[in-house]
Amino acid sequence: MVAWSSSSHRRHVRILLVGDQGVGKTSLILSLVSEEFPEDVPTKAEEITIPADVTPEQVPTNIVDYSAAEQSDEALAEEVQKAHVVCIVYSVECDESLDRITSHWLPLVRESSGEQRKPVVLVGNKVDLIDYSTIDHVLSIMEDFPEVESCVECSAKTLHNISEMFYYAQKAVLHPTAPLYIMEEQDLTEACKKALVRIFKVCDIDGDGLLND
Repeated sequence: MVAWSSSSHRRHVRILLVGDQGVGKTSLILSLVSEEFPEDVPTKAEEITIPADVTPEQVPTNIVDYSAAEQSDEALAEEVQKAHVVCIVYSVECDESLDRITSHWLPLVRESSGEQRKPVVLVGNKVDLIDYSTIDHVLSIMEDFPEVESCVECSAKTLHNISEMFYYAQKAVLHPTAPLYIMEEQDLTEACKKALVRIFKVCDIDGDGLLND
């Protein structure tokens, strides 16, 4: 049975960005911090710490970049293990980077995570370069990989959905769906069902089997 990383009493969130070279991982981080698109992009961004008072969930957040040019496979595996959530970034204009979500990155994250499976957010960057969406394709991936909590398309260049992307990553850690919903079975978990039944009984004041106003 697969175990999921616990989010109870989380005092901070550690977000790791991975993906193929050139998909815009570093640009996404720098665009978030500076609120403008960087013209000169380093190979890898330094680790960023976002204070709690400027995050939607009021939790300090560390954002970690990955570069295949600077880091070994062993270093990547260590970063995955330390992360609370992994954002797999792909380029919406590059079919190969989209295909490698399932052929490379998701299997790698699973293997590196071990039994404590990490929540994943799929991030399609460079939407400013296309006039279509890849979300339908990505939704089918979510059915096969239940650790994928959400997906978002964004643009580091225009800043479209940049803040939302990191909010979804925070939310995947602090409010995961895995304890509530089984994606493979398209059904609520037993614990969630019991909780809903309990809530219904508490709200059914007169005991007639119907919710009271």
